[in-house]
Amino acid sequence: MLRAITKNDIPQLLVIENSVHVIPWTQESFRTCFSAGYLGWCIELENQMLGFIIVSQSIDECHVLNLCVSRKYQHQGWGHKLLEYALDHARKRRIRIAYLEVRRSNVKAISLYQKMQFNLVGERKGYYPTVAGQEDALIFAMSLL
Repeated sequence: MLRAITKNDIPQLLVIENSVHVIPWTQESFRTCFSAGYLGWCIELENQMLGFIIVSQSIDECHVLNLCVSRKYQHQGWGHKLLEYALDHARKRRIRIAYLEVRRSNVKAISLYQKMQFNLVGERKGYYPTVAGQEDALIFAMSLL
């Protein structure tokens, strides 16, 4: 089941986020997203959240802020399904372009984005914090027209 996420989902979002990322979002990061009016959806199976996506949308742009699938359910198409849903939502609102950033080392996510026709358009040096310092982000974009 795919559904919109709410503030009440923050504890479950944190469980998934903390289990997947070395430097995870905090509870405050999620609260800020809800306060800013960002959109998000999750996939549930038998009342268990498998993964989620959070996006910001403006008149012309959609920006994927976080896409996270529990390790147990990775490589089963759930990330693809969440991203596809968010992009379809943006297309229905006539948004023209979608952007996202990804850690240079996240080859599995990069592969997914390329399969979905995202194109590499730039990079941000030292964008992501790591345990040992900073890591570059690759910027991808996709036309939604």
